[in-house]
Amino acid sequence: MKNKWLVALYKINEVKRVESNLLNQEFNFYLPKITTKKNDFIVKEELLFPGYIFVNTSFENYSALKYTKGIKNVLKFGNNIPYISSDDIKAIKMAEKKSHTNPVASKIKIGQDALIAKGSLKGSIVKICSLPSNERVEILLYFLGSLRRLSVSEKDLIF
Repeated sequence: MKNKWLVALYKINEVKRVESNLLNQEFNFYLPKITTKKNDFIVKEELLFPGYIFVNTSFENYSALKYTKGIKNVLKFGNNIPYISSDDIKAIKMAEKKSHTNPVASKIKIGQDALIAKGSLKGSIVKICSLPSNERVEILLYFLGSLRRLSVSEKDLIF
């Protein structure tokens, strides 16, 4: 039977272990990583799909893959095992390769205006005064006639 790209979930803090165990069992796998650029100079490689790894194997090897140390589960809906086409994997690899020469830049810049999308300050226009750290951003906000510096979740802002 022809090999398909199956999607497996792995334990995020055990990337090296899962890679090592898949290599030991001679599985062909792909863990997409993308190069990003923050603060216009910090270049960093990040996982494109944290917690997911693509394994090129046949459906007969499903059990062996599922019980590989470091793998939490293999995607399965009832009796159906979904897979990704080789063309999709090629497209992801091309995007990954492109990011090495032209890193993906952060969309947030200091001094940029943003809109608060959630919470009691929803609709307020604010100015970014620090870049995300642990998914939090410091903003400047005019509140009750004075300028205040607040820390909010990056997810609560629209850029």
